Amino acid sequence: MDDTLAQVQAKCALQLEMYQKCVENNPENWDKACVQQKRALTKCSEENVGIVKYVKQHCEEQIKAYDSCLTAKTAEPEQCLQQLKDLALCTEATAIAYREQELKQQQQDQQKQ
Repeated sequence: MDDTLAQVQAKCALQLEMYQKCVENNPENWDKACVQQKRALTKCSEENVGIVKYVKQHCEEQIKAYDSCLTAKTAEPEQCLQQLKDLALCTEATAIAYREQELKQQQQDQQKQ
């Protein structure tokens, strides 16, 4: 997960900074006020960090559950800890599978050379 965040920070620094500033400046309604910044960050991440798209495909259910919880409990996001834990577990397992898949692909590419 840390590696993925590092990639997002490196490849989408501007979008990440804009989203973070928006959230900080809109603590009461960040979920509505920062939609544009969130979309820009999501788009950048999906286009530039392969693992993000892979995780979104494989953890779609957990992502939706967490997003729904945050939308329903905007004033009390701490009530969404279980959904966040479920998402973190899925993300971690999916990231491992993605890295294994990449490693196998690299090995196959090397064998072809």
